[in-house]
Amino acid sequence: MTKGYIFAEVNIHSVNAEWNEYSSKVQATLDAYGGVFLIRGGTQNVLEGTTDGGTIVVLEFESIQRAEEWYASTAYQDILPLRLRNADARVMCLAGTN
Repeated sequence: MTKGYIFAEVNIHSVNAEWNEYSSKVQATLDAYGGVFLIRGGTQNVLEGTTDGGTIVVLEFESIQRAEEWYASTAYQDILPLRLRNADARVMCLAGTN
């Protein structure tokens, strides 16, 4: 089965109680769908092109379907407004290779 990935470039503009609540609750939403963080921030060395310097996040799931189910889940959608009010992001669901 081809693994599924969520790629996000997140530009946090306000670290506050809402952001901290989102950060503390997101893992529990992933657990139910077998999602794991592969990358959550860290050093970026841009080799080609440009970036706006946002935090890079990569999540791995057993399939693209599970990744999409996680994103659409009630548990994640319930906390998503906390992120949306405090950060801008580019979020993509990607299929891995076999």
